[in-house]
Amino acid sequence: MTLFTLRKRNFENQYPVPSTRYPGDFRENKLMATKKFKYLVIGNSAGGIGCVEGIRRVDRTGTIAIVSDERYHTYSRPLITHLIEGDVERGGMDFRPRSFYRGHDVQPYLGFRAGNLDTNGRKVSLVSSEDGTRHTIRFEKLLIATGGKPFIPPMEGLDLDGVTPMINLDQSLEVRKKLGRVKSAVVLGAGLIGTKTAQALAHQIEKVTMVELADRILSPVTDAVSSEMAADAFRRNGVQVLLTNTVTEVRGDNRGRVSEVQLKDGSVLPCDLFIVAIGVRPRTEIVEGTDISLSDIKLGGGIEVGMNMETNVEGIYACGDCAHAHDFVTGGMKLLPLWPNAYIGGRIAGLNMAGSKHQHRWATNMNSVDFFGFPMVSAGFMLKPDRKGFEEVIRQEDGNYSKVILKGDVIQGLIMAGNVDRAGIYLGLMREKVKTTSFKKELLTDDFAVVQLPFEVKEKIKQPIMEIE
Repeated sequence: MTLFTLRKRNFENQYPVPSTRYPGDFRENKLMATKKFKYLVIGNSAGGIGCVEGIRRVDRTGTIAIVSDERYHTYSRPLITHLIEGDVERGGMDFRPRSFYRGHDVQPYLGFRAGNLDTNGRKVSLVSSEDGTRHTIRFEKLLIATGGKPFIPPMEGLDLDGVTPMINLDQSLEVRKKLGRVKSAVVLGAGLIGTKTAQALAHQIEKVTMVELADRILSPVTDAVSSEMAADAFRRNGVQVLLTNTVTEVRGDNRGRVSEVQLKDGSVLPCDLFIVAIGVRPRTEIVEGTDISLSDIKLGGGIEVGMNMETNVEGIYACGDCAHAHDFVTGGMKLLPLWPNAYIGGRIAGLNMAGSKHQHRWATNMNSVDFFGFPMVSAGFMLKPDRKGFEEVIRQEDGNYSKVILKGDVIQGLIMAGNVDRAGIYLGLMREKVKTTSFKKELLTDDFAVVQLPFEVKEKIKQPIMEIE
């Protein structure tokens, strides 16, 4: 959904390389000895910031360090495609005010990659991407919130100018810088990253083509009907959608710039920009070779944690795209690479690291998107499981689509496309596992509203998602 009003400004002046020095920053003294902190947070995005805020709710004085291999102040990663459109200023990207680190008494190590994690010795090595300076940080408690990394399939031509993933601020800035010479772009992948990137490019350049191997776009968060409705929104806005196809080779011109891509079906698409947005994998390199447990790669990998976000190693926690979380719909632990899940998981971890007892109980596959003014909300199961006891209630008319999946009259899945006004009610019922037996027939009617629910149900769904204060 559009979050900021469009404001055109001089882009180059708007996004200068950020300063990474802070008062007391150890880089002022490259010979400084090994430092020790009570809490070390590896990751400066949603999970890391949530952790700092969770710690400070309980412990006002314990020393905290936060490490990131990116040089930037914490920013809102879901907004990077808005930079391509130019509808958000750099300041609007900040996830927290520039005073955040000082205000929470945090030592930021920005532009440093963490590695050589020693879980027994409670230490980690840092290497500066700016000048190669190396340091060692000792810790008592650790949060790993390293996020995800783009999956890049092997193919010729990925080193050409104009070929890039779309997962961080640098990549978004680089694409924006190239737009003046780009007339056509190909986006490989039509998941959440690919679709948002294609939408942003469609507002800026002449031709955008989205190529997806599956038989529908947004396959992890839609069913066939809602996916086709979203695809129609793209087509109406000039984006070509190619399904059951993929890119097999990238070709360039004599200047080393991408000029065309070849598809699996043998066709060729001219392009000046090629975005790889197939998906994201957990970034877990830092724990490889340690005694921290990783999930089977067949299940997507990721760091295994309990509901308190602690790993199998006492005092070491993990959250966000690199770790599992409890899915309250399925009851199992799984990867849920979503911004809100990362923040809440980090906050829960921080509270537990500081001695308070909390569990991350309310995560599930939940998404809210808007494509060219066509909104969609989905949560839980998108397709009815082929198991006994599941049923679905569907309504489709006037360009709107709604579906709830139930088991034992409890909502287990939800898709709304077009009119999403009642999504919050259904999510509340789903979260609280409310039996809909007495009002199931009215669930998707025009008259259905909170006032029609029994008093005890209304009181339940009014409760916050989780008590974390």
